[in-house]
Amino acid sequence: MPKLDQAMEYGTIGAWLKKEGERVEKGEVIVEIYVEKATFGIEAERSGYLRKILHEEGETVKVGEAIAYLADSMDEPIPEEKPAEEKAEVVAPPPEAKPEEKVEIKASPRARKLAQELGIDLSRIKGTGPGGRITEKDVLAYAKQLERERREEYELVPLSHIRRVTARRMAESKRSIPHYYVGVEVDASELVKLRRALIPEVEKIAGIKLGYDDLIIKAVALILREFPILNSSYEEDKVKVFSGVNICAAMAIGDELVTPVIRDADKKKISEIARERSELMKKARERKLGVEDLRGGTFTISNVGAFGVDWLAAVINPPQAAILSVASIRDKPVVEEGRVTVRKMMSMVLSVDHRVADGALACKFLTRLKEILENPYILLRDGI
Repeated sequence: MPKLDQAMEYGTIGAWLKKEGERVEKGEVIVEIYVEKATFGIEAERSGYLRKILHEEGETVKVGEAIAYLADSMDEPIPEEKPAEEKAEVVAPPPEAKPEEKVEIKASPRARKLAQELGIDLSRIKGTGPGGRITEKDVLAYAKQLERERREEYELVPLSHIRRVTARRMAESKRSIPHYYVGVEVDASELVKLRRALIPEVEKIAGIKLGYDDLIIKAVALILREFPILNSSYEEDKVKVFSGVNICAAMAIGDELVTPVIRDADKKKISEIARERSELMKKARERKLGVEDLRGGTFTISNVGAFGVDWLAAVINPPQAAILSVASIRDKPVVEEGRVTVRKMMSMVLSVDHRVADGALACKFLTRLKEILENPYILLRDGI
């Protein structure tokens, strides 16, 4: 199982494109691997025959573990295989069975008769009568319990590959990363005006419609230059601070979430970010995201505003140190100089790895982000 990403620990066999015994040429894709939220074809490192498949489709395998053997011929022995005589095991005769001790069940005659009529095993009932004696009432209560259990209908829905990976990584994140959360409300009135003014300009330059995500990605990328400690990951009592600001833009595709990467977002113009995010969204919808589209993210932004959500404390995407969730923009009453006015407000929550940064720094980061989004024209300094 190849290591396709810095954080990858396991991969899932998607589909074998070759069968055991078939000829394989160097560079030919022989198996598809599910990792993170994409599918990758793995090429043969040399020519030969697919001698043995060790893990079938759907199995999850640890990085570095053998999944199959290539050989020069089908007669070549497999390293794990041993001669039949070495595999033989001496099976000890089973111990002589002891006669079972008969346990007397204390129950009233009426309870025994009712249990027999209902087909109930008295040994499964805990008696409430004197000395633990089973009464008719106990049998009736147990019968009602069985009836309730029979009425409970449910469907076991298998998780998709992406959901399985997400479940494992998010559980790992909550177990291993000490999260804390800082939130702030932003007056997005000027942000709304700027986006409205830039939509036709960006359409001329990039051919796509500008989204709020594009402006927020640009703002966060610029601020991460000022707070590089949040553009990092924790590694064994050290913090790895990344030089490149590579923003993972969380995207909902059906019931699943993918996080493709916009690299060097701090160095790109708004129209460039918009075009790249649009292209990644298209690839995600068509299930065509590749390794490079998902590798190397240093900070994640999850905008849940499209779902009408007012607040979200997101789980950090390991091995990153922080994730920002952005909620919907809503008209809300705000007090300004003693007067109540209606402004377009937006909530943001920053989730941070406490091993990397304390609350004061996170508060400063959010305060600075609030300042820029409330005065967003600074985002135009690099051009559109």
